[in-house]
This record gives sequence, structure tokens and C-alpha cells, in this order.
Amino acid sequence: MDQTDSAARPARRIIPAKRDILPYILLSILLAGMLAVLAGALFPPYYHAVPALLWSLGFCVSGMLLGFLFGIPRSLPSGTVNTPPAEERSNGKRRSSDEPAAMEAAAGAGNTIFIGTPSPMEINSNLVEVSDWLTKIIVGVGLIELKSLPATAQGVAAFIAPSLAIDMDTARAVVGGVMLFFSVHGFLIGYLLTRIYLSIMIKRADTLVKYESVRLESGREIEVAELSRLQQKSLEDLQEAVTQLLLARTADDGQPAVATLAGLPTAQKPPARVLWLDDHPRNNTLLVEQLARENIKVDLAQSLAQALSLLQKNQYALLITDMARLEGGQRVKDAGVRTVRDVRQAMPDLPVIVYCSKDTVASYGKEAEAAGARFITASGTSLLAAVNKLIHSA
Repeated sequence: MDQTDSAARPARRIIPAKRDILPYILLSILLAGMLAVLAGALFPPYYHAVPALLWSLGFCVSGMLLGFLFGIPRSLPSGTVNTPPAEERSNGKRRSSDEPAAMEAAAGAGNTIFIGTPSPMEINSNLVEVSDWLTKIIVGVGLIELKSLPATAQGVAAFIAPSLAIDMDTARAVVGGVMLFFSVHGFLIGYLLTRIYLSIMIKRADTLVKYESVRLESGREIEVAELSRLQQKSLEDLQEAVTQLLLARTADDGQPAVATLAGLPTAQKPPARVLWLDDHPRNNTLLVEQLARENIKVDLAQSLAQALSLLQKNQYALLITDMARLEGGQRVKDAGVRTVRDVRQAMPDLPVIVYCSKDTVASYGKEAEAAGARFITASGTSLLAAVNKLIHSA
């Protein structure tokens, strides 16, 4: 299929790492607070340093835990996917060549049929749900008990003050400052670091899941994202094929036309060999897999010279070619037409099928037929039916 293979996977640019100063700022403020606590132990009022530091760290950790709960990023609902624009899904046309290749690939890799789907995977969201539940409870209880908050803080200060071993009034003031500073700063540390860095970690994990590979029955490996992209087009093509089947005329024996083309069970079909010429063979992975399931071996070629060489060495039942293709480092829009002409001159009896996009069919379909192509289509379902018909009617 004449689509840019590199667009099947988003381009990964190496971005120079920038040093984030936020953790250093938060750590500097925390160290400043700890030094202030130590200063109170070395200078008047000379309270005990160890209890003061322990309570400071305790309030800081408590604030960090609360900030962590409030800062956990919310994830997308399960099953959310990105789909191409409706007009592209309806007409299946590719974008013009002057638009980015990544946008061009979004139109799909050609029509295919379903042969299985990958198991859905997503990041466990239990922590997010627990965080949502706890934050609502904390906020609700905090608003209800807001009036009693000062009295509660004074009670906590009175409980901690004796451990500092100084007069009660001074100890309460010191504990109050420790509670306020380390609780607020701990909350900021937990919230900001969770909100920023946990989001990055989750996105990286999602990316690893997105590009996880699955193994097909033939042993080929394909990325989940690539498989999903190909199967998105499969569903559209399958729906269109069913509609055409219901409206199609019957064959001579009274059976529906499509059923006649692919009616033989796989076990009864003799082995066959097909050559597929396409400079981006990944776009045809599912079709090649389906042909293999039907006892049809597919050899791949990415240039006309390579295809002609294979045709001289091996015996093939037919040739499948794309239309627009890179030949000699240049993009040739009617490469499929030229391929049909060259192959027909060298091997007049070899059937040639052209598989390309709908707009390419409209632009070069008549030329390909005039050159001797047996069949030209943009539908993967029609392609499989035509391959079966040509192979098993020979």
C-alpha cells in the first residue's frame, strides 16, 4: 500500500535534558527549616534537638503524604482512543503529498480483515480511585471541623511541648512554628513532585504499553499501536464489504459473488506462492498474515528490480503491487502502472493485482487496467477475494 511507513510510528526526537531546579528549591527550603530547628537547640531557648527534629520530620512527612494524595494525576477513562476525522473515515482518501507524513498515515494502512485483537492493557487506576475517595473525605471533614481546628492544633502543641524540656509557653510557640512550617512545606513537596513527576512516569508507562508487541500466528511481531491502526481500517472495510455483499448480484451458481471467490475451506486449498511488491510492507502485515492462514506464502519485495529478480528465480501464482513507490530514491506516483507493463512484457501469463488507496485508484486505475492489470482495488477484503479467485481458478 502506498503510504509512508515511517508515519506508522510517531517520530521520536532526542530532546536535550533540562535540569529541573524545582526539587533543589524545595530541598533548600526544607534544609533551611531544619537548620532553624537546630539553631534553637544550639542557641536560646536551648530545647532538645532530637525531639524537635523528629517532630519536624514527622510533620513534613505527613504533609508530603497529604500532598501526594491531592497531587495524583487523573487518568483518561478506560477505552478512550484517538480516531481520525469523520470525513477521512467515511471516504478513506489519503491526504495530499504536501501534508505531513504522520497525517497521511492516519488514514489507515489499507483495508484488512480481522484476525484477532490484542489484549487491552492500561495502568492500574486503583491508587487514583483511593486518592479521590480520601481527598473528598479529608476536605469534607476539614470543612465541617474547621471551627475546632485551632483548638485541635493547640492540643497537639500542648502534647508535644514537654518533649522539648523548656518552659511550656516557649515550647508551645516552637511546636506551633514547626507544625505550620513543615506541614505546609511537606504538602507542597508532595503535591508538586507528585503532580509533575508521577505524571511523567505514568505517561512513560503508557508509552511502553502502547508500543508493546504481540506475536501473530505466523511468528511475526507487530506493535499494539500498529495493529490497532491496521484493524481500525479493517472494521471500516468489513462494514463496507458486508453492505456490498447484501446488494451484490449472485454468481452463475446462485451463490453470492464474494462467497464464490473465497468459498474453499483452508484445508482443501492447494499451497500457492505470491509476490507482493510494496516499499512499505508493514502496512500489509495483517493481509499477509491472512493469506498465510489460507495456505498462501507471500514473498516481499520493496523495489521493481528486486521483484523482477525474484520473478526470475521463483515460480509465483500472481504479483501484487502498490501504486506510488520510491524507486531509485525518487517517489514515482505511477510506479504501479510501470510495474504492470514491465511484468506483462516479461511474463505475459502472470496475473498482476494493484492494491492502493481510493484516490490512487481514481487517478491511475484505468492506466493500470490498460497496461494489463487483472484487478485494482483499495479494499483488503476485495484483494483477498481476488487472490483466492485467481489462484484457485488457475
